[in-house]
Amino acid sequence: MWNWFKSKKNVLIYLMITMIPTITISHGLAIQKVHENNDYYFTVAEEYAIFHGNHIDRFIGETVSRIDMLATLIDINPNDLSNVQEILTRTIDKDVRFSGFYWANPEGDLLIGTNELTSPINIADREYFQEAIRTGKYTISPAHIGRVTGRYIITIATPVIKDSQISGVLLSSLRIDKIEESVLKHTEEERVFLIDNSGQSIFNTDHLASAQKLYHYAVDIDRVPWTIEAQVEATEGNIYVQAFFTNLVILLILTHILFWLIQYALLKKQVKFEKKQTELQKIQLVENLAASTAHEIRNPLTGIKGLIQLLSEKYKDDKDQLYFNVIQQEVNRINAIVSELLLLGKPTAHKLSTYCVNDILREIEPIIHSEANFNSVDLSIKYSNDPLQIKCVKDHLKQVLLNLTKNALDAVNNGGQVSISIEKKKNDCVIHVKDNGDGMPEQILKRVFDPFFTTKETGTGLGLVVCKRIIESYGGNIKIDSKLNKGTKVEITVPLAENND
Repeated sequence: MWNWFKSKKNVLIYLMITMIPTITISHGLAIQKVHENNDYYFTVAEEYAIFHGNHIDRFIGETVSRIDMLATLIDINPNDLSNVQEILTRTIDKDVRFSGFYWANPEGDLLIGTNELTSPINIADREYFQEAIRTGKYTISPAHIGRVTGRYIITIATPVIKDSQISGVLLSSLRIDKIEESVLKHTEEERVFLIDNSGQSIFNTDHLASAQKLYHYAVDIDRVPWTIEAQVEATEGNIYVQAFFTNLVILLILTHILFWLIQYALLKKQVKFEKKQTELQKIQLVENLAASTAHEIRNPLTGIKGLIQLLSEKYKDDKDQLYFNVIQQEVNRINAIVSELLLLGKPTAHKLSTYCVNDILREIEPIIHSEANFNSVDLSIKYSNDPLQIKCVKDHLKQVLLNLTKNALDAVNNGGQVSISIEKKKNDCVIHVKDNGDGMPEQILKRVFDPFFTTKETGTGLGLVVCKRIIESYGGNIKIDSKLNKGTKVEITVPLAENND
């Protein structure tokens, strides 16, 4: 394995398939996770801000409603200060939200209050008081320290109108700490800021003072010119680092699996290529051997065959005749191999001529029928209705048909069936040779065109190689399909000659 990484090219392939895509995709997914996380916390902060804003809005609304009711009671007899004092005192005892109630004349002088007035106080200088006088509607002051109690409050100034004239102003001091307490009851992990229209902080819950990563969202409150902001803290730590390394580990596993699958596929392809090259080298070796030695082998074989025949005539002993017959058969077998070698060596050396496939098959039909009858095989031959002209060497095509037919006849038992058919498909002539013999398993089918591979005891392993070589020299191809215990089908496809009708 480590030897594989010694090549710069292999290291580059490894980086391109595994590390670079893994780091790039992990970074992209981590960035996406950060964005998703940010969106989530911003949404949470928005929900908190809206919730607390609505809560404070209701709080202020309820308070203003209470003050309006109080102002309505005072409006009955605003000049009776003792009656006003009694109303204010009863109300302050029942509602702890208020720091105090005060009754002021239109000039801003505080006349009475629920808290003791030790000295004269005038609030005509306060902007909220001036606005209440000017508009005739309630106004709310910024948060401030009350002049009477010293508490942190906001003051709601409500004009009391009698006969279309402002008879006085009811001042209600609302305690900021009570608003804060009300908000705190409904907070969880968020931090809440309440800010007035001048940018002054009214209060904050200050839960997340030490937080490093905060997400915030602010909304305006309808009834008062305030803004409430909610902040939430990310609890996952460094999201980018966590997401990056999590995705990195997963993607490293996946990309390495992909890498080794690709390596396996490339290795398999390389083995297949090398096997093909080996087969080509075998064929080239056979071609060279056939071209250079076939004639030299055949010439002495002819002499040996003649001498054996003479010796067999001279020595008539049965034992000698047996030996002579064995020698004669082996010489004939060598001769057959040499013939196939010659055909395998230079099948394209012959000049191609145009022939009708039907005519070629008819010329060898008697030989095929004779072999079929000898093997007790049912033979059927179907010719094409049209004359199919192809460019070929007649004797070579005969050799192919005889070879394939002999294989089919050898494959079937007595009473088996072999069929030969010729037909036209588009611009090709297609020849089928079928049998219903034992068929071949897949592992043998893959090797039928390998030189010198044979399953017959007396076979040379060159017959189908020669057939394939011849057909391919005509620009055609040969395919074999075989099912175990069902039979074999051979299909030869050869292009039709251009002048074929």
